[in-house]
Amino acid sequence: MNDFTHILQQLSDSKDLTPGQAGYALQEIVDGRVNGSRIAAFLYGMSCKGETIEELTAFVHVMREAAVKVEVDLEHAIDLCGTGGDKSGSFNISTATMFVVAGAGVPVLKHGNAGVSSRSGSYDVLKSLGVRPELKKDQVEACFRNTNTAFMFAPLFHPAMAHVMPARKELGIRTFFNIMGPMLNPAGVKRQIVGAFNRETARKIINILANTGSDFAYTVHADDGLDEFSNTAATHVYQLTNGTVQPEMLFDAGVFGISTATKEQLQGGEPDENAAIIRRILDDNATDAQREVVILNATFGIHASGMYTDLQEAYYEAQESLETGKARYVLKQFVEATSDLAATS
Repeated sequence: MNDFTHILQQLSDSKDLTPGQAGYALQEIVDGRVNGSRIAAFLYGMSCKGETIEELTAFVHVMREAAVKVEVDLEHAIDLCGTGGDKSGSFNISTATMFVVAGAGVPVLKHGNAGVSSRSGSYDVLKSLGVRPELKKDQVEACFRNTNTAFMFAPLFHPAMAHVMPARKELGIRTFFNIMGPMLNPAGVKRQIVGAFNRETARKIINILANTGSDFAYTVHADDGLDEFSNTAATHVYQLTNGTVQPEMLFDAGVFGISTATKEQLQGGEPDENAAIIRRILDDNATDAQREVVILNATFGIHASGMYTDLQEAYYEAQESLETGKARYVLKQFVEATSDLAATS
């Protein structure tokens, strides 16, 4: 029965929704037909009950349909992002990684946001690096055509979130929107790495990506709590290949000869501090721990693109991207391109 009051009653009874009910409920919300108190009740009820993969798949379909679409060539293009909420305090590893991946010739279409659960989101650190991260649809498309790299600031591409944000802020708890964010890339990338705040969420996300047409994906959560491939502890990895989810794998960075670091060695801070760390990494002048965690994540990003089938080869490409200055040049080019495009708006 597709009636919002009935759906709230189901949630209060801890009963799962059918995909049709889940899609209907979220569509009503994003279309502005549900008031704030009932939105909060829905979000809270879903959180208390626990979201199923089928419900989340329906939610992702609704949010993707409501997004402003970025229309570009997706061949080999990847996204690297996470759910946030790992509370690790690390520097912006995936943002640093995007430049190393792009320096290896892989197209990058990164989707991100300002910091919510951390002091420095990808939007914040990109601004501190001199990038103009607030580009709109046509500007993002032009930037990607010119540089093979783009950043999409989530609020500009998901206007439907305006109906949800007041209730989310009022609740002040993690909701299913924290899980969905990495799966809502406005360009519709088919290849990506997603970091998750726990193993169960990583498992759910890989299955949702399988249900929603991704070609290849890694979803990860490390034993140290990091929502990245980690060089301080083993990383739990879920892989999607050709529509099939592979069994969970436990990955140790020592496979590549990477030394074990400590969480303290990966600590970041405010956006300007994190930007300084990223610049040192791209100058190949960072600490071993900082440099190696980025190379590690870039290896899997390069591999996820499908341009290299061998992980060891992808690792060498990541190293070369840093050591030859290609990654640093991508940042320089990206700063210039986004600044020029922002000036024309």
